[in-house]
Amino acid sequence: MEHETVQIFSAVLGMATLVAGAITFLAVALEQRMGWAKSWLAQVRASALWLMFAVTAGAMVGSLYFSEVVHFNPCKLCWYQRIIMYSLAIIFFVAALRRDKAIARYSIVLACIGIVVSIYHYLLEWYPTLESNVCSIDVPCTTIWFREFGFVTLAFMAGSAFIFVISISLSLLRDHSNKVV
Repeated sequence: MEHETVQIFSAVLGMATLVAGAITFLAVALEQRMGWAKSWLAQVRASALWLMFAVTAGAMVGSLYFSEVVHFNPCKLCWYQRIIMYSLAIIFFVAALRRDKAIARYSIVLACIGIVVSIYHYLLEWYPTLESNVCSIDVPCTTIWFREFGFVTLAFMAGSAFIFVISISLSLLRDHSNKVV
């Protein structure tokens, strides 16, 4: 498979992840008022841990593919995002095996740090003048390896995964029937 095909596939998955995260955020906000929101959240909560594992593990495999197979050298901000994403993948795998929904308290903190890094990285891709000597000269954080559909980059896809994790974690924290809070 050519790496251009993987880029497009990854971009589509990143956008789907973002849409699912946005719908979940909306459902959490409207859960008490809208029947569809309760239904959506019931489905999400039933498989939340495995969903979060699938997304973070997919992001992990994707980042390894782009760096190790395609040889896109990760910048310093990419590494920070990876540290958080890889940790979340491992944590969600263990939590899913143990059916431990209380992990939402901790995962939301990591994912919030990750989204801040992703947003800053994405902004640097569009506005390189914002760079504040965070990255090295060898692999600057302003390097854009690809931009699918005119806006989907690696930083965008990582941010989409973090948004997904935050929204699912919020849905678990707001689930009064399981008393996660």
